[in-house]
Amino acid sequence: MSVTTGCGGGSGSGDEGGSQVITIWDQEQSAKDIAEGYAGVVEQFEEAHPGVTVKVETFPFAQYRDKMLVAMKGGTGPDVMTLDQVWTPEFAAAGLIAPLDDRIGESDVIKEDDFFEGAWQSNQYDDQMWGVPLNFDVWEQMYYNADLFRAAGLDPDNPPKTWSEWNDAAAKLNQPPNSFGIGLIGCKDETSSVLTDSFIFSNGGEILDESGDVVFDSPENVEAFEQYQTLLQYSPAGSAGACEQDVVNQFTAGKAAMILDGSWQQDTMKNAAQFDWRIALPPAPDGKEFVGALGGWNLAVNAKSENQDLAFELIETLSQPENQAAVNSLIPALQSAGEQFVNENRQQPEVILAALAGGRPRPASPVYPQLSQVQQAAVQEIIGGADVKSVLTDAAKQMQEIIDTNS
Repeated sequence: MSVTTGCGGGSGSGDEGGSQVITIWDQEQSAKDIAEGYAGVVEQFEEAHPGVTVKVETFPFAQYRDKMLVAMKGGTGPDVMTLDQVWTPEFAAAGLIAPLDDRIGESDVIKEDDFFEGAWQSNQYDDQMWGVPLNFDVWEQMYYNADLFRAAGLDPDNPPKTWSEWNDAAAKLNQPPNSFGIGLIGCKDETSSVLTDSFIFSNGGEILDESGDVVFDSPENVEAFEQYQTLLQYSPAGSAGACEQDVVNQFTAGKAAMILDGSWQQDTMKNAAQFDWRIALPPAPDGKEFVGALGGWNLAVNAKSENQDLAFELIETLSQPENQAAVNSLIPALQSAGEQFVNENRQQPEVILAALAGGRPRPASPVYPQLSQVQQAAVQEIIGGADVKSVLTDAAKQMQEIIDTNS
C-alpha cells in the first residue's frame, strides 16, 4: 500500500515489487486526513485482491484539475480519480474517462436507489453514466442570527419562507453601519454561479434547456436575478468582491443577520459565532419551493487504464457505506451513509436533508467552466446596478457562442 500527498505523475498499470499496481487520485479535503481515511479502505481492497497494490495520491484543489488533465491527455494519469461534478461532462466529451453503464448494470454493490438522486444524476451526460457518486452537498441553507431577529421584532422560530417575506425581513434587519440585513456572495468565482443558480432553479428557470440550448435570459431567470439585486440593497458595500469566507466572517462578527452557505460551514459557526445561530431552507418565490444547486465529487475510471475491471472494483469498495464515510469530510453520496453523517455531525439535520433531497446538478456541459465564467461576469454587472434583462440577454448570447464554437 502506498498513500502519498501532492505527488506528480500517475501510474496506470505499473508494477511495484512484482505487484499489479492501480492508482487513485483525489483532492485534499481540509477537515480530515484523507490519506488516513483511505488507508483502511486500501488495506481491505488489497487483502481481497492478492498481488494488487493500490497507490493513493492526493493533491491540493488548486492544482488537482490541471495535473490530472495534463497526465490523462498524455496517456497516463490514475486508474481511478475523483472528479468535480461539473468536470464530468468535459472529461467524458474528451474521451478521458470510460462510460460505466455496463459495469454498473452488472454490479451487486452499486445501485441507483442507494444514492441521493441529485448525486446520481450528476454523473449522467449524453445518455450515459460516467461515474459513481462519492460525496455531495447543496448550495445552500440560510444561516440567520436569531438574536438580531429578536432585536428587529422578528420571530426567530418563524424565519422568512417566501421572497416577499425575505425582503421584508432583510429591510427590518438592516441597521447600517452596525449590522446589515444579509451578506451576499458576489465575487467572480464559482460560488457566485452556484449561489445564483439556486435563485434560478427555485423560480423554475434553467441555464440550458433539454436540447442544450441557452435559456439564460428567460423571464424566470430575470425575476431570479432581480430578487438577488433587491437583496443587495440590504448587504454591506463591496458585494462584488465578497467571496464565501468574507460573508461567513460578516455573519460570525454579527455584521450580517443572514447569509447563504452550505452545511460545511457549520464547523466554522460552532467555533466562531458567539450568538444564537440557526439554519433554515432559503426562501422561495411565492407559491414555489426552494431548489438548491448541487456540488460534489464523483469516482471515474481512466479510459486508457489497462486495469479498468480492477478500477471499477475499487470504486465498488469505496461505495460501501462505511468506506464512503471513512474517506469523506463532505456528505457521503450514499443515502444511508449521508443521512448518518448529517444526523451525527450537523445542527438541524432535517433542514439539510430537505435541501439535499430537492437539490439539482448544475448544467451538464463539456464547456461548463466557460459558461460559468460568463455567469460570474453577469453577476458582477448586476451588482453594479445594470439592468438585469439586458445583462442576461448579452450573457445568453455569449454562452450560446461558446457552445456553438465547441460543438
